[in-house]
Amino acid sequence: MLQEREILIALKAGKEEGMDALFERWYRPMVVFADSYLHDLQEAEDLVQEQMIKLWSAKVFDGVVAGALGTFLFTVIRNACINWRKKKRLPVTALEELCSVQLAWEEAVRMDEAGIQLLREALQQLPERTRLVVECVVLQEKQYKKAAEELGVSVNTIKTLLRQGIKELRERLKGKRECIFFLMLDL
Repeated sequence: MLQEREILIALKAGKEEGMDALFERWYRPMVVFADSYLHDLQEAEDLVQEQMIKLWSAKVFDGVVAGALGTFLFTVIRNACINWRKKKRLPVTALEELCSVQLAWEEAVRMDEAGIQLLREALQQLPERTRLVVECVVLQEKQYKKAAEELGVSVNTIKTLLRQGIKELRERLKGKRECIFFLMLDL
């Protein structure tokens, strides 16, 4: 079985054996993980397969660094599960959404310096209140209520500004492979 670094090299080179090794190593754990959100094994299997195909087709592995592949994959699956629950009009807790932000941000900070600089610049271009909310909730990992108290706004304002900020950042970072993790956020 290939090691994570070797899997990434093969994926970045577009070799099928990279995808085969990725599937062999991560498919079962991701299905179990997805099932913990969906509570439907068949849907979990379908969702994981769809995401694997989407990742392979989009060639997003160029932005993944060694040691971050597992977290990247589980972030993608978590976000896909949250989206699935939203489409089915099933409850999605704020904690689940926040966890997806935190996981993606953890991956973002593992990026190379150029990617980090791009994120910093994009963050600085946000309107001040929006930037403060994104920094407070994502970077400082504060709960919505605590962020609202510190910034003197309502929890709903925090949620709204966070969604707007993430959306704007995604737009600004579109096409920047170094920032692929941040683009995976779906709030």
